[in-house]
Amino acid sequence: MKIAILHEMLIKLWWAEKVVENWLKAFPDADLFTLIYDEEKVGKIFKKEKINKQVFNLKTQKVYKLTKKQRFCLPFMSKSVESLDFSKYDIVLCSSSWFAHWAITKPETKFIVYYHSPARYLWDWTNEYKNDLGLNNWLKKYTLKPIINKIFFENRKWDYIASNRVDISLANSNNTRSRIQKYYRKDSEVLYPPVEIKRFQKEIKSENKYWDYYMIISALTEFKKIDIAINWFNHLSQRLLIIWKWDYEDELKKLVKNNNIEFIWAKYDDELVSLVQNSLWLIFPWEEDFWIVPIEVMASWKPVFAYNWGWLKETVIWWKTWYFFEDKEWKDFIDKFKIFHSNNINWVYKKEDCIKQAENFDEQKHIDFIKNIIKQ
Repeated sequence: MKIAILHEMLIKLWWAEKVVENWLKAFPDADLFTLIYDEEKVGKIFKKEKINKQVFNLKTQKVYKLTKKQRFCLPFMSKSVESLDFSKYDIVLCSSSWFAHWAITKPETKFIVYYHSPARYLWDWTNEYKNDLGLNNWLKKYTLKPIINKIFFENRKWDYIASNRVDISLANSNNTRSRIQKYYRKDSEVLYPPVEIKRFQKEIKSENKYWDYYMIISALTEFKKIDIAINWFNHLSQRLLIIWKWDYEDELKKLVKNNNIEFIWAKYDDELVSLVQNSLWLIFPWEEDFWIVPIEVMASWKPVFAYNWGWLKETVIWWKTWYFFEDKEWKDFIDKFKIFHSNNINWVYKKEDCIKQAENFDEQKHIDFIKNIIKQ
């Protein structure tokens, strides 16, 4: 049986890429496809020789190689993914947040799509993405905005059409499942992402210059609401480490008023695990369809403070592993955070509860499910 694995963009090592990494471990003979590949950023995990040669002839890859900006590849995504030839494969296993599920396969090829989300930028976060592109700038507003609006309109139509090419639809959470139903008018089965529970359970002894801190681990983009977290922590004494980088970083740094908030570069491997294990733990301020980090946090025997929304309610034990703020405008953030902090330093959240809950999302459960579907 010949298997192809398709993932939108291999230009970063985030949590969707962890899914693909696990698939490749489970199916080492599979060929790997993507629309954009950056060896410098991901070559340690996804070797260049593993990438199918078709990728390097795609328009998206050529534009990215020239600009190093994935946003400039947006107009070419649909044609690029539809141009990939999967005719010799029995199975195409697709990891999709944007365009990957637009691939075209033969009737006899089983096309399995694992949805991290129906494209947020097309459906329900359109305005946030436009802001992230800087379209509020007066020059861009009159030159680029009409073009971008047309691209969004056309892509919505094709996104819906493409969803009907899929043989088996899998959703990474019940929240994603409901969005697939709403936008694509089709059902899907929930399969939580694979989480490296054992890696975060293993106690790491390494130098850590930080102490007594909470953390945010996230790409620094406008729609992640990190600006609101910074504004509230400006009024708190607890330390906040913001881990990761992205285009919005400079704007966020301008909001910092006190020295209790610090930005540090993206961390990986044992260094990241050590930072997690030595923290007071995670602040999770925005909406996601599923996010692996909070599960990794529980595996590291740490609780989470988050906005009470969506998939989080699928994965928590209320009062035992998490504490929530409720107001969408964050008006109750400080009051609820003070309760969470008091509970935290008084050991209300037990290590064994956090670890036990995290084990429900172990990576082997995900892989066993995928293998069973492929055998059917």
